[in-house]
Amino acid sequence: MDLEGRTALITGGSRGLGAAIAAALASRGAAVACMARPGAELEASVAALSGAGARALAVPADVTHASEVEAGVRMTLAQLGGLDIVVLNAGTWQGALVHETTEQMWDGLLDLNLKGAFLTLKYALPHLLERRRGTIVGISSLGGWVGQPGSAAYAASKWGLRGLLESVALEVKPAGVRVSIVSPHNMNSAGRKIDPGSPDRRRALETADVAELVAHICSTPEYVSIGNVTIWPIGAGIRSDG
Repeated sequence: MDLEGRTALITGGSRGLGAAIAAALASRGAAVACMARPGAELEASVAALSGAGARALAVPADVTHASEVEAGVRMTLAQLGGLDIVVLNAGTWQGALVHETTEQMWDGLLDLNLKGAFLTLKYALPHLLERRRGTIVGISSLGGWVGQPGSAAYAASKWGLRGLLESVALEVKPAGVRVSIVSPHNMNSAGRKIDPGSPDRRRALETADVAELVAHICSTPEYVSIGNVTIWPIGAGIRSDG
């Protein structure tokens, strides 16, 4: 329970990796605010956390809309009493060759994956800076480090996230606020069943694997800062055989 007394805000917290991160942080004692678009999925995710004994709050907001993010941060502060951890998880993937990428696809990926992170930081950071402590974790992807065909718009959004967070890390370091980037690869985000003895077990991470890494980053002593971390299953990622 090494996050007892801390409050975390997780964007995209209604399902998948966001819900797994909320559960991992809550298991270590943190109060968790799950920010996501309003609906039954968000309510069910928070109900499951509360049912497991967590102090959990549903924060309905679209992270691409500034007024909703600002209201969501205020709601977190008012109902949970503070803010110590911000996890920038909201995001999506779409793929197409660049000359076949529509303007709508481009705008959608950049808005959710990059603008959403910017707006969350814009309204959450003043509270961390005021307290002169806190942890920010951005969820990127191996696509934020290595380009690949059919993924130009997605890669642009994730490379942009990396530039945003590496710049923010330098801005907030004097105030004792830490910034980390976690870049998973080959994650079983759809939640399909993988048997422990299956060959797929060596080729796909579970969301809980990534969530535990995020919880570890948030639980390290305040004088420890973890920068950019990549995580992939042992049978995937960067290969020695080319």
